[in-house]
Amino acid sequence: MSVTSRRNILVPLLLIAGLFSALPVEAQENELCMMCHGEVSVFEGMDRAEDLALSLDAYSRSVHGMAAMNCVDCHMDLAGSEDFPHAEQLMDVECAMCHGDVAAQQAESLHGLAAARGDELAPGCVDCHSSHEVRSHTDPDSRTSVMNIPMLCGECHHEGTPVSRTHDIPQDQILENYSLSIHGEGLFRQGLTVTAVCTSCHNSHLILPHTDPRSSIHRDNVAATCTQCHGQIERVHRKVIEGRLWEEEPHMIPACVECHSPHQIRRVFYESGAANRDCLSCHDDPDLTMVSGGETISLFVDEQAYNASSHSGTACAQCHSEVASSLHRPCETITAPVDCSVCHPAEVELHTSSTHGQLLAEG
Repeated sequence: MSVTSRRNILVPLLLIAGLFSALPVEAQENELCMMCHGEVSVFEGMDRAEDLALSLDAYSRSVHGMAAMNCVDCHMDLAGSEDFPHAEQLMDVECAMCHGDVAAQQAESLHGLAAARGDELAPGCVDCHSSHEVRSHTDPDSRTSVMNIPMLCGECHHEGTPVSRTHDIPQDQILENYSLSIHGEGLFRQGLTVTAVCTSCHNSHLILPHTDPRSSIHRDNVAATCTQCHGQIERVHRKVIEGRLWEEEPHMIPACVECHSPHQIRRVFYESGAANRDCLSCHDDPDLTMVSGGETISLFVDEQAYNASSHSGTACAQCHSEVASSLHRPCETITAPVDCSVCHPAEVELHTSSTHGQLLAEG
């Protein structure tokens, strides 16, 4: 837009502004702001034109508009100002003025900590909620409605984005993998808003790394996170493990995500012993050994002998529970011997109190 054209628009607005100059501060309601900000042509060619050109109708449908909030309730540096039009650069709005509890969570989250470090790619409130058209997550048109969450998070977390190229994120192809997963199928193909989306597992604001014991995706908390939707998992899952262990002692058994990859959860029908074949790809080698305490120990597993044993229907990882399926060699994380009491607590207790158990404990 030329300087002359812009002047032709601004001059009548300035004349109108003179009619309001004598009004008290309390009269500076949204209609006054919209005399300029409601005119798209005023901001053509300017930076952040989309944020500056507003619709009073759209704002009235937002959570702030429905609460009858005025512009100066957020843009507090304009409250009491007699400048009209005001200076082009305003102070950033502090959402924490009203949303202190959420701001406290964001400050501890991965996003909040990144922002505190000065990371230009760290998202702020407006990146997810927008600035002037903030809608309730129950509104289908909201950026934070269940149906829109994967695409919203995917704006940063999909292949090729600046975030994926410059940050060390443990998972890759997150949006693509989710869309093809059983959760993505439920959302995108069947329109099931009860299916899991990003915020169902990671939370909305308190997004913590999986290594943080407080994180909803920490190994010890994953079962509780999954059971938000998958109720009575201890009853409907395979009954070769004591059900109570899923939540009471999750460190004793594989976590859900060690078998069901976080973003690649598929609807599959496992063949008996299917997971064991991964283990046997190495352990069916008669020459496979390890050295412990100066002694060479065979790691060979005879598949035929195993299939004829009483444990033939039990997967390797259900006893060797420290395996991590995300690794190329899942068993490299094993540090402790198998604990038979996971499935056989009564027998182990009897053995421990017996003469043999006591002698074993004494070495």
